[in-house]
Parts: sequence; C-alpha cells; structure tokens
Amino acid sequence: MERKRVLIYGDSNTHGYRVSDGLRFSQTERWTGICQQIVSEEIEILEEGLNGRTTCVDEAGMEFRNGLQYIQPCIRTHLPLDMICVMLGSNDLKSVFQLTPEEIASQAAKVLAKAREVARSKYPDSLCEYLLISPIEVGRELITGPFGWEFEGELTIAKSKRFAACFAEAARNHDFLFFDAAKYAAAGKIDGLHLDAENHRRLGEAMGRWLLAHYA
Repeated sequence: MERKRVLIYGDSNTHGYRVSDGLRFSQTERWTGICQQIVSEEIEILEEGLNGRTTCVDEAGMEFRNGLQYIQPCIRTHLPLDMICVMLGSNDLKSVFQLTPEEIASQAAKVLAKAREVARSKYPDSLCEYLLISPIEVGRELITGPFGWEFEGELTIAKSKRFAACFAEAARNHDFLFFDAAKYAAAGKIDGLHLDAENHRRLGEAMGRWLLAHYA
C-alpha cells in the first residue's frame, strides 16, 4: 500500500528556528523530523516552514511571508496529498497587526480553506483531509527576550492562551480536523516564542502518535 503524504505548513516553529544561534535544528531534532521517525514508513511528512510567516498579513521588510499568498504554489508543488496541516498564528500576534485571537484563528483557517480549494481544483475526487493546528502558547520569557520588542508583553501572552479555543471553533466552522499543539509542547525559556529541542521532541512525538491513530 502506498504510504500517506502529509504536508505541514507553518512558520519558524515548523522550520525549526534555533534561538541560540539563529540557525536551524537538524532534521532529527525538529518536530516534523521526529514525527517522521514515529510514523516510519507508513506516512511521509513534508515540511513547509518559513521563519516569520503570517496567516494572511504583510509585514514591512518581510517579503514572501504572507501564508495565504504562498499556499497555492506550495500545494500544487506537492500534490497529490492525503492531509494538509496549517500551523500559523504566532507571528500574527505582533503589535504591528493589532489582531485578536479570533481574527488570527479565522485567518489561519482561511489559509487552510485556500489549500483545500487548490487541492480540489486539481483532484476533485481526492480524499485529502485538512488539519488546523493551534500554535503553542507564548511564554513569559517573551517579555524580556530578544523578540519582545515586536509584541505586546502580557497582552500577547493572554491572546496566545485563547488560541486553542479560537482555533477549535474555526476548525469546526470549516469542517477541519483540529490539533492543539499547546497540549503537548511549550515555548523555550530563551525567548518564550520558539520551541526548544525538548519541546520539538514532545510535539513531534505527539503528532506522530496522533497520525498513526488517525490512519489506523
């Protein structure tokens, strides 16, 4: 039987941004790679993470980061697919955007809805499924961390704590599957925003188990 193909579309936490040096965790360290190890030969995990990627908004000096604009060529690059996952929203918390958690969740769902539209336009009979992933919560370390100046301190932390409920509702409204990353992983202690090695492991293992159970 041909193995399932799962695309994960996200930001720096999917890319594997390493705060200590600004580079990237290795494939065996980042959560998508750990997920691949868990699912082994049964499922192929396709990584599509970009540092700074937003849901649907543009930021000055951050070209090519609008997630909605890139989703169509991305999906067409990888078709056919069995599942498309979107985990975006953390960068939308920046103070420049002034977005509510509800708005961010709605826009993340909009990206996934566009992915579904693109996939169905090419493969109208496809059984591809669509998973909306609520990002990890922002930690208190954000306030004094290297990226704190881009956000709104306590308000950003409070907004991120509402992600799970808002994303779950957006998933229901669009008939998407839902996964709450914050149930399994947290932001690292250096910046309160990015996954560290241990939390990459936790998220990768959780997603791997979820996928195996889903396709069992």
